[in-house]
Order: sequence, then structure tokens, then C-alpha cells
Amino acid sequence: MNPTRFLGMGLACLPAVLVLTAAGTASPAGPTGHTLPAPVVQTCTGIQTETFTPGLNSTLRQVTGEGKGELTSCLPFGDSLPASGRVTSTLTGAMSCSGGTRTRKTTITWDDGGSSTLEESGGVESPVGGGRAAIFKGKISSGRFAGATTVTTRTLSPLPKPQCATEAGLTEVSGPLTVEITHVP
Repeated sequence: MNPTRFLGMGLACLPAVLVLTAAGTASPAGPTGHTLPAPVVQTCTGIQTETFTPGLNSTLRQVTGEGKGELTSCLPFGDSLPASGRVTSTLTGAMSCSGGTRTRKTTITWDDGGSSTLEESGGVESPVGGGRAAIFKGKISSGRFAGATTVTTRTLSPLPKPQCATEAGLTEVSGPLTVEITHVP
């Protein structure tokens, strides 16, 4: 076969190949395709006070705690998403003033009367840029947004606190709280 003729046949077939290739890459948004709903990230900020028994000191020891607070600003808000809520939590774990790990169960009672129960675990981390934060990751086990993933961050004040050097330890802390909920509507 003449090489020039063979090249000409390849070029003649090119439009058919392009049509078949384009047909195979059709957008899933067409009449037979399905699109998945995009996840919604809702970020709520506020403040929380936590109490510890026994108090946190320089020794890593088993501690239980309770927290109460308010989420005063949730974005995005509107439609069916709540704009604020009350927070109550219980926590347990091996903790000290300088760190440790803990699990926590938190209930958020939203401004419209609905609620979400979060089950999370985590510990103290030093985020990029300095500072310290207690960071918890988990899921919403029941209520609004059940199955959604969560990241809760409690910004911690600088240490050392004088109470950390005592046997009784630090029994109460208060500070900024951020709850990030990622859910599919």
C-alpha cells in the first residue's frame, strides 16, 4: 500500500474518531446522567466554658469534664439551616495542662428547636501560626445533619496557668469555639 494513501485514509477517518470520542465524554448532566448533590459546610462560632474533675495539672491523668456554651453565628445561614444554638458537652480522657486525648459527646440545640448530637475525639494541637487548640473530629450520630462529619476547635489561652503547678489543677477554662459541619443536603 502506498504510504501517502494510508495517511490519507487516517485523516479521512479522523472526523469519525472525534465524534465517537466526544460522544463518550458526554456530560453527566445530560438527560441520562445524574449529578450528585454538593456537600454544604456550615461553620458556627461562639464561646464555651469547660469544667474538669479533677483539675488539669502537669500530670497526665484520667479526667472528666462538662462544657456549656453558645454558637452565636453560623454561616451559611438561611433556608433550612440554623443560625445559632446552645452547646452542652461531656468529655473524658487522659489529660493534663499540656495535652492528652479525649472523647466528647456534644448536643447542639439549634435556634429553631432542632438538635444534633456529635460524637468526637481529639486532643490539644499547635496549629500553623502558633497558639494552641483542642481539636476534635467525628460525626453527628443523631438529630439534624445525622451522618455529617464534624471538626470542633476550642482555642486555648496561653499556658502556663498558675493552677497547672498545683495538685488541684485548672478546673475551668473558657474561650472561643468553632464547629464545622460538612453534610449533604
